[in-house]
Amino acid sequence: MVGARCTFALVLLLLAAFPRSAPAQTPQRLTVGGAQSLAPLAEKFSIRFHKEHPGIEVDIKRGNSNHAIAAAERGEIQIGLVTRSLTPAETGQLRVQSMGRDAVILLSYSWNTVTNLTIEQLRGIYTGKITNWREVGGEDKGVVPLTREEGSGIHAMFVEKVFGKAGHEMEKAFVLRASKDKILRTIKRVRGSIGYGIVRIDEAEAEGVKVLAVEGKRPTDENIQRGIYPFTRPRLMVCKNPGPAAEEWMRGFAEYVAKEEGAR
Repeated sequence: MVGARCTFALVLLLLAAFPRSAPAQTPQRLTVGGAQSLAPLAEKFSIRFHKEHPGIEVDIKRGNSNHAIAAAERGEIQIGLVTRSLTPAETGQLRVQSMGRDAVILLSYSWNTVTNLTIEQLRGIYTGKITNWREVGGEDKGVVPLTREEGSGIHAMFVEKVFGKAGHEMEKAFVLRASKDKILRTIKRVRGSIGYGIVRIDEAEAEGVKVLAVEGKRPTDENIQRGIYPFTRPRLMVCKNPGPAAEEWMRGFAEYVAKEEGAR
């Protein structure tokens, strides 16, 4: 009997000395979705964020602004990345945080002597009424207008600025379903071409692509942030019921974007 008691006491001592490890916690998942132009920055920032917060996994889902807003309203994603203005109804449903502005930049082939176009001239080019660069002060070369696929936020903004809200059927241009890099390479290669994209001036010029002013305004950082370059748009984060992880990610991402722009 004494031996049994000693054995039991020894077992208790061992259990106290070597407690069972707590079960591993399931990583918290944060889903961020939305605008294609913001996704690369979000992906880079999320790598850093995960290193600083190893218990939080961030999933970036590329899409568009409309999807981001709808998914955030339904609670399918915690944070939406948006590059258009919100309607009053959307603003009433969501919390909105601004990250300044970006711009759709007008691009052309490198030896184009034209440096500026008006909205009226762009409308003429993209309806087929202006077919030669000579008509807008350039060389005797046919204009090759390039546009983006319907459904993309970039295309919707460009068409609305040039034609108005009901102008989609007026556009006559070759459609490019491509990344930023492919768009730059295509415009560089095709003499007479004109197109647009979300790129920086230095990125375009490094690829040998010309950046055009619109209505006399170049897409400098100052003109974009002041909203005086015609093709500017807001950059927003939207959420419905953000938890602490979402709040931390949004705060960090806004700072990251500001630093990236400051380093240009």
